[in-house]
Amino acid sequence: MATESPLIVDGSQTTANTDMSGPAPFGTGATLAGQGGSGQFLAVNIVGSRLVDIVATGEVAVYGIVQNKPRAGQAAAVGIMGVTKACAGAAVSSGAALQVMDDGSGRLITHASTAVQVAVALEAAAGSTSIFTVALIPNASALT
Repeated sequence: MATESPLIVDGSQTTANTDMSGPAPFGTGATLAGQGGSGQFLAVNIVGSRLVDIVATGEVAVYGIVQNKPRAGQAAAVGIMGVTKACAGAAVSSGAALQVMDDGSGRLITHASTAVQVAVALEAAAGSTSIFTVALIPNASALT
């Protein structure tokens, strides 16, 4: 069972740049890859002054993992260090180093040599969109 403790959260110091609240209304497009079609438990980055958005590629560090489901302009609670739930992009083994997928989804997969390691899997993930427990690895380069 995925858990999220101990986790340092940024105290909603940031706001969502795009809608991460949940599935798009019928016929309006694809949903996000997180919990229930939202942005919850996906990797995000700082994209402007106190703005976060879903990370698009594994070649960059992350700010953290979104803990809530904010709409655009609403406060985003972001876990920035510690143990958190995350959304997998594929099956992952326990203990694996992790990176963000290169598909714009913000999901985590097993680390490859050209990508930035952002977390370690504390438990296995069964497959794509599985929610599993990871330990976030702080990286100051995410803030530059």
